[in-house]
Amino acid sequence: MQSILFISLMNSDPWGGSEVQWFSLAKYCLEKKISVSCLLYDWKEKKKYLEGLEKEGATIFFIPNKGRAKKDFLERLRFEWITRLQQKIFIKKFNFSTYDFVVVNQGGFMEVTNNPWKNVYTKLKSYCLTYHNYTLNFTFKPEKAKLLKAWIKNAHINIGDAERIKEVLEKQLEIEISNFKAIVNPLTIEKTNVFTNYPSLQNGNFKIIMLAQLDVSRKAQDNLIKVFALPQWQNRNAILEIYGDGEHYQLLKNLIYQNNLSEKVFLKGNTKEVAKVIESSHLVLQITHRDAMPISVVEAMSKSRAVVVSNVGDMPLWVRNDFNGWVSPSASELDIANVLEIAWSKKENWEQMGKNAFDTFTSKYPISVAEEFFTLISKT
Repeated sequence: MQSILFISLMNSDPWGGSEVQWFSLAKYCLEKKISVSCLLYDWKEKKKYLEGLEKEGATIFFIPNKGRAKKDFLERLRFEWITRLQQKIFIKKFNFSTYDFVVVNQGGFMEVTNNPWKNVYTKLKSYCLTYHNYTLNFTFKPEKAKLLKAWIKNAHINIGDAERIKEVLEKQLEIEISNFKAIVNPLTIEKTNVFTNYPSLQNGNFKIIMLAQLDVSRKAQDNLIKVFALPQWQNRNAILEIYGDGEHYQLLKNLIYQNNLSEKVFLKGNTKEVAKVIESSHLVLQITHRDAMPISVVEAMSKSRAVVVSNVGDMPLWVRNDFNGWVSPSASELDIANVLEIAWSKKENWEQMGKNAFDTFTSKYPISVAEEFFTLISKT
């Protein structure tokens, strides 16, 4: 393999967890002296992530994206009527045949079925298609199903960050995906090889945290906040810190205000100090409606912290009740309340369960995600 192109189809935000996987592989390929190019939607905030790749010799192509934030009527109008046409023309003219191999990264599971990507697979010599999410009860329209099956069938390999993605897609599309492999996302923090010390209480409080995009349809932070508004939680020496940003920031802020939780629940925004945030916590949550295998769970376990998750994606493959955390049946308000009640009743065990979580991480996490990824796409 002399040249490789990375296509990122994520366009709802400038950057996200789904991009960490391909990004780590791009850096690995540059180290192996392979020619690397990246094709991405043009977000101003995205460019800071790519500076390192450019310095190492990668070529970056930006797809027109003006107005994608849709902050007002004129931006929405501009994006829908001008930018979308520019995107279509740009992709039509792009010379995909130049590259020996292409990694097509989807933030979800069906972006390749949308314009202007529908038939791009026919222009690729060899490619890998990645998936970072699924919707359990999703029903494909016939045209979308046909397109995705074509993309899957012609891929050199299909890679997801959870084995559950394969099971769900096979059922929904009524096909067998024989060339599917699950790879956990790379850590965004330095890998730890020893237990991380358990912190003292913060001003007499246990600190419970969640790191995720502020999107209640997926991440259920609204239900979590409602649970902390219950009388029993009002009287407990525990605080909740929610890290992340997204479209539902104001909704969650209002919910905190309406429930008089300003001294109990805190919206902390994005953080560049994920390791420090986890190290200062006593329990980490990822009780969500939809997920594959969130890196926040893996990173929490790497830092010797017990986790509470929901029964989605591959999280139940990593988390065992009363051993290294707890698995909630769902992210409903009732289920969150019940599982956190159990967790709180056993808070004296959180430190040991965190050590168990670290042992689980050590046994499951690969030596190098990028190397494993490269080996899979290099196999003939």
